[in-house]
Amino acid sequence: MNIFIGILLSSLISIYAFKKRSLSKSGTLSAILLGSLLYLFGGFYFFALMISFFISSSLLTKFKKNKKEELEIMHEKTGNRDYTQVFSNSFAALVYAFLYYITSMHVFILAFATVFSATNSDTWASELGVLSKKRPFSILNGKILQRGMSGGITSLGTLASFFGALFVSFVFVVGYVFKFNGIKSFKDIIVSFILILTGGFLGSIIDSILGASVQGIYENIKTKQITEKRFENGIENKLIRGFKIINNNMVNFLSSLLASVLVVIVYFVALSN
Repeated sequence: MNIFIGILLSSLISIYAFKKRSLSKSGTLSAILLGSLLYLFGGFYFFALMISFFISSSLLTKFKKNKKEELEIMHEKTGNRDYTQVFSNSFAALVYAFLYYITSMHVFILAFATVFSATNSDTWASELGVLSKKRPFSILNGKILQRGMSGGITSLGTLASFFGALFVSFVFVVGYVFKFNGIKSFKDIIVSFILILTGGFLGSIIDSILGASVQGIYENIKTKQITEKRFENGIENKLIRGFKIINNNMVNFLSSLLASVLVVIVYFVALSN
């Protein structure tokens, strides 16, 4: 029964997002598939955690979009998310949902929520950080960077990052209380909340570090414009930093995965003491 509910809800939300140009055609189909599977594995609770990320991040992408348009020339992907963006943000969560489905282990709920906490944290930081009046600086060496460049941080972006993780953590707690009504103690809830909040915020930091170090950054040979795009008009840009194989999607995937793995490690270490 869950799979049919998942298909229905995912289709309604994804098609609406497609009409609002938050998803491309491939992104819409991928979101329907992903949402359906998440509902199958974790029910409405897991689905709600994913939707809390998707809706909030989509709204912020549209927020003051006219002021962000000049940055789109730099970025490989825009707010019209395709299948690569959908899966880079959510594939690790899908794996954790499946692991929870077959094991019922509590830790996989935490890991699942941490993926979306980290992804939401990074998205809020990116979408609001570029609106900062102050130019960003590199998280690694403090040098002033071009606005919108990966690896750059601002005070506004960092604050937004924290609240992005906080938002998903709050949704997690609300759903957690309903799902485990009377089964889990208040201490369990608080500890889980702190782990997901910390893991999510840390995921955004990891994203910035990877963006400033290993993500491929290019220079357009003709215009000398700095960009994350490897190719423009069929012509390969000049790599000036990082690795060609690592783009923004890969950074998003790795940062949320690493953050969730750290939460899993902390969880098991705490249990062993």
